[in-house]
Amino acid sequence: MEKEIDTQTEMATVFEQTRVAYENALKDDAPSLKSFYSYRPDDTLFMAITAGKDTVFHIAAYRGSEELLRVLLEMVPPPKKRDVLKLKNIHGNTILHEVAVSGKVKAADFLVRTLLLPHGSSTVHEKDIREREEILADRNNLGETPLYRAAAFGSAKMVMYLAKEIEEVGTLHGHFKRNDGISILHIAVIYQNFDSAIWLLNKDPNLASYKMEKDGKTCLHLLASMPTAFRSTSRKNIFTEFLYDRLPDSLGDDDDDDDKFNPLISSIRTQDLERGRGQTSKISDTSFRMSMYRRLWRCLAKGWKTIEKLWTKKKMNTSAVKLIGMLVRRDASWLVPHEAEEDNLICLDREEEDIEAAPSAKRRSRLPDTPLLIAARTGIQEIVEKILEVYPQAVEHVNQNGQNILHLAIMHRHHHIFDLVNQKKETSQRLVLGIDNYGCTILHYTAVMEYYTGGTSTTVALKLQEELKWFKDVQQRIPLYYTMHRNKENLTAKELFNKKHEDQHKAAQEWVKNTSQSCSTVAILVATVVFAAAYTAPGGYLANGKPLLLERPLYSFFTVMDVAGLASSLTSVVVFLSVLTSSLEIDDFLRTLPRKLMLGFIFLFFSVTATMLSFTATILLLIHLQKKWTATLTYAAAFLPICVFALFQFPLYYEYTVAAIRGIVDFIQAILPGNWDLARCKPN
Repeated sequence: MEKEIDTQTEMATVFEQTRVAYENALKDDAPSLKSFYSYRPDDTLFMAITAGKDTVFHIAAYRGSEELLRVLLEMVPPPKKRDVLKLKNIHGNTILHEVAVSGKVKAADFLVRTLLLPHGSSTVHEKDIREREEILADRNNLGETPLYRAAAFGSAKMVMYLAKEIEEVGTLHGHFKRNDGISILHIAVIYQNFDSAIWLLNKDPNLASYKMEKDGKTCLHLLASMPTAFRSTSRKNIFTEFLYDRLPDSLGDDDDDDDKFNPLISSIRTQDLERGRGQTSKISDTSFRMSMYRRLWRCLAKGWKTIEKLWTKKKMNTSAVKLIGMLVRRDASWLVPHEAEEDNLICLDREEEDIEAAPSAKRRSRLPDTPLLIAARTGIQEIVEKILEVYPQAVEHVNQNGQNILHLAIMHRHHHIFDLVNQKKETSQRLVLGIDNYGCTILHYTAVMEYYTGGTSTTVALKLQEELKWFKDVQQRIPLYYTMHRNKENLTAKELFNKKHEDQHKAAQEWVKNTSQSCSTVAILVATVVFAAAYTAPGGYLANGKPLLLERPLYSFFTVMDVAGLASSLTSVVVFLSVLTSSLEIDDFLRTLPRKLMLGFIFLFFSVTATMLSFTATILLLIHLQKKWTATLTYAAAFLPICVFALFQFPLYYEYTVAAIRGIVDFIQAILPGNWDLARCKPN
């Protein structure tokens, strides 16, 4: 017990002594660090200074500071310099592992040139080559080499540099997997280091077919599960979309001092030098303009973090799409078929023993779905488009639950994937007939709420309307007799929809009732005010009973607005009463109720606006201000309520107006002869 206490006390003393070294290393303060170690024994440099047993060399390498590494190595005796590369922390990482993560190629090159290459000798000994190979291939506790770590956390330039150094003394193949069987390409994709993945795939195309030992997934499987890596699954507002479209595809590396380690950049610069100063070309002019364009955006990005984040996002999206194009042509995982348990046979009734689990239940399967089905589930349009372009027959695949691409797109509410597949009518005519292992058609999956995220509307009633429109849209794509089919719960698609949307229906009913009651109260209050105002003429009456200001033009305006306000407010009351007295069935929320609510809101809005205009006209009739600024402020205050009311109520009215317009368009579309396209004013 006493020995344990003494050991802990000694360790605490050591960490207290090295606190200064740790802080200086994090600050890249080379002079202070040199001063700290100059008066201490050489072995102090090799002492762990963190709880993870990192030495000061590990910290400097992780920071990627060439100056810090140079100062530290100058204090190491020559016989012990190569021992620096063998120092490991608690995770088994050497300083090459740490510098690989930093992405600083200059720091890595300094370590290799200083510690691994012989100096002052024209001959290279086999022992030096073997030791260099061993150090570059040294593995940490997970079995990761520095190259592997660079592919995961570093930069593409670091991967290229380390690969070049490894190829000088050996082969890259031994660096492609770690202990758990995850390949170097898998790890690059997992950490979304797509530039490194592209370079590695060009180096060895066979990496595309590697599968993870745990679940048998290829890199294309992983990409299909990454919605954050693609534009189609990233939500942006109008402003960020505008910026996104105008940003260059890459950040550009004009200011990167590691460009000499990039073979592509080096070759371009060499070609430019060979052309001569007086010779110009279209390529160089274009490159110059793009360089200036990048510099302009880079200056904006320095002061505006939103642009920097958006630019990084676009670079990642571009690299991901490029990687997809390479993987799809080499990935053969789509060839693994799954067979559906159910035939495409309509069932009008189910026996009790046939009733099984609900369609939202999940079945565990050992083999992963194909990348196409995973992309349909996650909504990644780029992957779906590319796979169907290269392998159009892959659309016929089903997963182990018997669900095809339309089942998954509908279940997860990915309208764009559903529309994309339905563009090919010959293919979609077969897919819409699919029945999965639960006995569900694609129409049944419009009812599943497990993956419902709330839709795009703001009110509960419009959310329910969205769901009903989605149901009707899918229903139009399938044969009429399919609507009678019952799944293994003995439910038709409509019955299942009503069951799953029961809570949403109740919430929509409560919202409609409360809103109609509130709006009716407001409409009655407005009617009371404008009715009283009609018998109270501004300025009073003459002896004969005529209004004093009858001949003024504004008095006519006041009268018209007062009458209009009374008529529209009473009309809105009638409309909202009709809503309150309706049955509020679920199908009413598709067209009938949204139209009534829209009509009531429009009349209510007009009545309030007319009342405010009547008030404004009264103010202008009665108050005659001579001072310009006083008059301006008074008139502005008179019109302010109209502006504020319109500002806060417009979004709600806009949604219902759009919903009503869509309903009218649908109605006209239904009565037009043939397949007339109303949007284009011509037959399809």
